[in-house]
Amino acid sequence: MRSITLWLLFLHVAAALWITAGVFGSTVVRAQVKRVRSATLKAMGYRLLWRLHVIYTLPGLVISGFLGFYLVTATGFRFSELWVMASSLLYLLMFLWTLFAVTPALARARDVGAAAAEATGEAPELDVPGLRLAGILSDVNALVILLLVFLMVVKP
Repeated sequence: MRSITLWLLFLHVAAALWITAGVFGSTVVRAQVKRVRSATLKAMGYRLLWRLHVIYTLPGLVISGFLGFYLVTATGFRFSELWVMASSLLYLLMFLWTLFAVTPALARARDVGAAAAEATGEAPELDVPGLRLAGILSDVNALVILLLVFLMVVKP
């Protein structure tokens, strides 16, 4: 393997760790936000979820994906191999539902939380459309990351 390919592989793994920090970190924050009754604390939790998403999950998702697709061809693998097809499909599904379902729901949650925190001190239930689905998809992202790691390491 050439030197540049090794550096790109390192960046790919670093970006994968970056996305993992966002996905698994948001799982912990989301669990705590569910337990909170204060609108101010819920708003802070929603802002934290948004920051984790924007700083870790999205950049890690984009960078690891682009480098991963490049590394398939640079290292001599083919897209016709089963593990590459499965990895590509899982990644593309994760990318699409993160971009078009999770991101808008977290943006709405951030905005609704901020508005509720200003209006009242108590918020046992803040109704954010799509937030439950976004949480489920974030948990599915965690599972997909584990499957992708398995496929990348074992290459069955």
